[in-house]
Amino acid sequence: MDKPLIVYVSGAPGSGKTTLARLLANELYIPSISSDTIHGGVAFSNPEHSRRQTLLKIFVPLMIEMSKNGVCFVVDQVLQKGASEADIIDKLRPYAEIINVHTVCDNPIERYKTRIIQADSLNIIERREYLLERAEYHKDNLDKTSRPLELGLPLLVVNTNNGYNPNLGEIIKFVRTKYKN
Repeated sequence: MDKPLIVYVSGAPGSGKTTLARLLANELYIPSISSDTIHGGVAFSNPEHSRRQTLLKIFVPLMIEMSKNGVCFVVDQVLQKGASEADIIDKLRPYAEIINVHTVCDNPIERYKTRIIQADSLNIIERREYLLERAEYHKDNLDKTSRPLELGLPLLVVNTNNGYNPNLGEIIKFVRTKYKN
């Protein structure tokens, strides 16, 4: 069996990762997983959970298991320079072919805060104060998350300021061209 594909959608918080990941998963007809929803699943039963422990003990092993079982998928997650290379990507390499689609935009943290303030989802409303406080953390780490990491993977940078540039069709074509199944 050939290695499965992971389309790794990265970018700063607020840059449009989740929306693009869902669109890609739908167009490619493969599952999409999000680090935020995995963290949310843990936080639902354990509000005091450690995001880092969830990442290392649940999220990365989940992606490895899916890959070992031949499942292609799209993932959206903030990759952080100096940590994500060894903690995530290097652990996935033996099990999957990885393509990095990195989202960029002007003022991602403002977009993040606007999305949180305007959300009508009960989950977001209940955690709004916490999520807005995290905006400061994200702002302080923007230099580690807004630019694509040097991972030695096929990379496509997508500007999300006004739709997608390149457009969704071109992104799909890039993925299909780079995946050697």
